[in-house]
Amino acid sequence: MADTAQQTLKGVIEALRADKAVCELVDGRAYSDVPDGEKFPYILVEIQSRPFMADDFSGQLHTVRLHCYSDAPSKKEALLIRAAAHALLDRGEGRLAIVGLVKSEQAGVWDCIREDNGKVWDGIGEFELTVM
Repeated sequence: MADTAQQTLKGVIEALRADKAVCELVDGRAYSDVPDGEKFPYILVEIQSRPFMADDFSGQLHTVRLHCYSDAPSKKEALLIRAAAHALLDRGEGRLAIVGLVKSEQAGVWDCIREDNGKVWDGIGEFELTVM
């Protein structure tokens, strides 16, 4: 079984950067490693992976967590970014260039919190991607 985490992470980031609705909000700023001094808003993409096996096939389940960061006074912008990403990724198998992708759907944590500095909102959303 091949490790598909890197290609999955790359495919998600490329899709976020290419999507018109997401780009209108973050201007293509979607990263797995945020550059120092990056301006807001932007999306940080994280991934956790675990294997699965059956009698005749195997693959990986990837939990992709988006952090939609905004320094706007209210949480509205962070929630709009998260909603645009959700529209792209939930059941978005045909919009993601990931070899072997079987399923992409909303899962796990959905929240919007103010960071400890009191100035930045973090709109969090998780997706489960199955790759064989």
